[in-house]
Amino acid sequence: MPEITPGRRGPEPTWNKNQRTANTFIHVLRKTIDYNRDHGTSHTAVAVKVGSKKDYCHAVKIHGPCQIVYQPHQPNNSQAGGARLWIEVEPGNIVERVYFSNGDYGPPPEVLQQRAKQKSRKAKRCVSATL
Repeated sequence: MPEITPGRRGPEPTWNKNQRTANTFIHVLRKTIDYNRDHGTSHTAVAVKVGSKKDYCHAVKIHGPCQIVYQPHQPNNSQAGGARLWIEVEPGNIVERVYFSNGDYGPPPEVLQQRAKQKSRKAKRCVSATL
């Protein structure tokens, strides 16, 4: 049987060292649901936010305990417009994202519009700063 010794050069491995500490927030995008109904599309209507990363999907499977939070007077500003109802999942639980086979996989239309507005604002600032 060969004897394996640890390497002496290069950086130490860093993958999967730390456990996840941020809660997972799940938001249902009402405007996207309305858009899909009116236009006959199937854009993703569920936003899953872990820390600062946000994914969009069609359905979510939560493997473990979670809680539904409703705060009408203290909205959660992690979503545009401030969500008043969301699902919180503890860091140790797995949240599995599900996509429709015939669905649209990109962000919903309102998110694309917001990103386009932000991009045009940045472009205007850059042009005015160079003048």
